[in-house]
Amino acid sequence: MSSISKCQNLKQDRGKVVALIMAAGSGSRFGGEIPKQFCTIGGIVPIKEAVRLFLSLDFISGVICVIPESHRHTYVDLVADIADERLLPAVGGGETRQVSVLNGLRALERGSPDYVLIHDACRCYCSEKLICDIYGALLNGAEAVVPEIPPVDAVRHGGQYLDKQQVRLVQTPQGFRYEMILQLHKRYNNEQFADDASLCARAGVPVAAVQGEQSNRKVTYRNEVGTMEYRTGYGYDVHRFSDDPNRKLYLMGHLIDGYRGLEGVSDADGGIHSLVDAILGALCLGGIGSHFPSNDPSNKGVSSLVFLDYCREKLFENGADIVNIDTTIICEEPKISVYTSHMKKIISNCLKIEPAKINIKGKTTEGMGFEGRKEGIAAISVVMIRKRV
Repeated sequence: MSSISKCQNLKQDRGKVVALIMAAGSGSRFGGEIPKQFCTIGGIVPIKEAVRLFLSLDFISGVICVIPESHRHTYVDLVADIADERLLPAVGGGETRQVSVLNGLRALERGSPDYVLIHDACRCYCSEKLICDIYGALLNGAEAVVPEIPPVDAVRHGGQYLDKQQVRLVQTPQGFRYEMILQLHKRYNNEQFADDASLCARAGVPVAAVQGEQSNRKVTYRNEVGTMEYRTGYGYDVHRFSDDPNRKLYLMGHLIDGYRGLEGVSDADGGIHSLVDAILGALCLGGIGSHFPSNDPSNKGVSSLVFLDYCREKLFENGADIVNIDTTIICEEPKISVYTSHMKKIISNCLKIEPAKINIKGKTTEGMGFEGRKEGIAAISVVMIRKRV
């Protein structure tokens, strides 16, 4: 089973988990008119990216942000286009991070979650895999779990050099059994801690660790702004119409009744095949034929959505996500515009991206070529992805 499949399977009634995104700071060290969590940094807005990241995972039951009350309107405007009922109303922060976290935890009490993942909004390069690793550790019995990485630079303390092999840098998201961390924040609400896990250490609660990510750095100063690598992939596919009267026509995952199906080893969905080629191309992983050979009997009659789900896994493994998709289906009939709305929903659900990132359109060839002669259907897809570097 792939890493993303294992991650999504964690949802199976094994515990209700919510994400608490901390974004109540002033960001004074970053500079600017508004706090950095609301700024566009490296092509993304940190708080919106954090919300999108957690909502992309099926096992997340809810997401709540803790924000400065003075910037509530800014936040509301930023997330206005996120239509997901799991995004809960934001909570106002306090004078310290400690107070802000407690405000957020208290806001979750009515929902009675089993676990909470507390994350700094300005760690805007966190991966889905890291979240899955943390949640998996909680399900395996950890009371508290943090991601950690070794330092790259030499470490000096009080004039003495430390063995950096014995030192670890702690990141977020940090995962906790909800009731435990809520009670600790209430008990130690007058003390200040470096992070939520250090509060656990103060109370004698063991803190487990998973491997963190060097790319999961927190933006504090302007010269620390990370970068995203953008790549484009191109895909083309063509299938002839089948003479088999039992063959069904699938385009972009949608079954279209009343038309001949296409010839091919799978369901011959040329739209998805072109999209798979484009995603693999953007990842520099070859083409569809090298991953799903036509002579492999396991591919016979399979839905092309299986191929697209495989691409989703490859994006996950490579720390990449989709910026936008543009697919053109070339045929005289059927009329593609009739089906594009449903097609977008199918692709959106499979790739776990917003429908607004997907464009699907149909074109004819005015009777010219094999498409014009109604011998088959062609499809072209262009995909842009972004990858954290």
